[in-house]
Amino acid sequence: MRVFWRRHSNDLIYLTPIQLENEQLPGDKIRMLYCDSKGNVLTAIIENSVYELARSHAEQLQHTNTDYAILSVEIAPTESVALAVGINPEQVTALEYILGHAVERGEVPDVLKKYIKEIIRIGEPKREELRRLHKWAKNHTYSGKTPEALQRLSYYPEDHLEVTIPIYKAQCRYPLIILKRLTPDERTSQDMQRLLTLDNDGDLVIVRMRLETIDDAERNLEEWERINNLGGCIICARHQNGFAINHMEVSELQRKALDSIPKDFEKTGSIHQPISADTTTVLSRAKEYLPWSQGKAV
Repeated sequence: MRVFWRRHSNDLIYLTPIQLENEQLPGDKIRMLYCDSKGNVLTAIIENSVYELARSHAEQLQHTNTDYAILSVEIAPTESVALAVGINPEQVTALEYILGHAVERGEVPDVLKKYIKEIIRIGEPKREELRRLHKWAKNHTYSGKTPEALQRLSYYPEDHLEVTIPIYKAQCRYPLIILKRLTPDERTSQDMQRLLTLDNDGDLVIVRMRLETIDDAERNLEEWERINNLGGCIICARHQNGFAINHMEVSELQRKALDSIPKDFEKTGSIHQPISADTTTVLSRAKEYLPWSQGKAV
C-alpha cells in the first residue's frame, strides 16, 4: 500500500490565482501560485472549478468565524483534491507573510517554512476520507451507461429556454442542474415555467422553460427512476443552436444535497448559497456526462 505522508508530501498550499504577462488561458482555467511542503514557490494551471470548490468549502468555515487555508491534498498518484482547513491566528499571520514573500520575491524565508508544514499537516487526517469519497463518487454517482444515456437526449430550439444571468455574473456555465419549479412572475408567459437551476460554477440561475418541455423531462425522469429503481436529476445543456435535456443518476445523499439548495434559497432569498461536497460531485459528473456542453450563456 502506498504511504502518502512522506517526509515531503505532494500536498500543497494554494496561495492566490495570478496572471502572467501576455498569458491568455481558457475561461475554465486559472494559474495558481502555490507552495509545496518544502517551501518552494511554484505556479500551475488548474481547473477554475477546483479552486471554486475549495472556496465554497471555505465559506462554510467563514460562517463559523474560522480562518482558513486552501490545500491541495494528494489522494492517489497524480490525483489531488482541493480542501479548505481551519487555521489558528498565528498561522494566519504566517500565511499572510508567506503570500507576500511569494508574490514579491518568489521565495519563502526559512523562518516561515515551518508554518507551511504545519498547515499542510492539518489536511492529513482528511486524506483517507477524501480518498473514500472520491472512489465512491466514481463508482456510484452514475451507472456508466453513457451510450444509452446519450440516446435519451431530447433536443429543443433556442426559444424553449430563457436564461436570466445573475447580476454578479457575466455569463453562466452549462450544463445546468434543474432544482425546482418556481412560481411565475410578471414576465412569465402562460406557456413558460420558471425554474431554479444550478450552473456548473455552482451558482444559482433562474431560467424560463417551455411548460411542455419541463413536463416531458420530469415524466421521462420519473419513468426512468421507476424502471431502474434509481434516483436522478434533470440536466440541461447547450447544443449547437438550441439546447438538450437529459437525466443523470445521483445517489440518495446527492439528491438530498440538491433538494436542500432550494430550501435555503426560499429561507434566505439569496442566490449566493454555499454548496456541499455531494453537490459539487454532481456538478463534476454532469460536466463529464455531457462534455460537449461546457459552453457559456452570454
